[in-house]
Amino acid sequence: MKSVQRVAMLLLGAFILQGCLTAPKVLQGTVVSYSEETRMLVVKDEEAPNEEVAISLAGAEIGALPETGDLVRVAYVEEGGRSRALRVMNLTRQKELQKSGD
Repeated sequence: MKSVQRVAMLLLGAFILQGCLTAPKVLQGTVVSYSEETRMLVVKDEEAPNEEVAISLAGAEIGALPETGDLVRVAYVEEGGRSRALRVMNLTRQKELQKSGD
């Protein structure tokens, strides 16, 4: 019985560890579009080959809402072939807020 419990604990530990080791991806680029209704953001990656990436913002931490043309940095995960944002930083709006505070 103890060996079964050990195996179960090892498997549980490995499962938890794997989840902790899966780091989110980070994308920085220009907002192509954003829909508040669908909570979908499309960003043109600033890295070559400059692909447009559609990312769901449902449940994400968001600073200033993104607008077309804004520069954003998005931490996201891929789940079931779709990208889901964890955090969105609007670099354009952040710079504007810093300038207004000077």
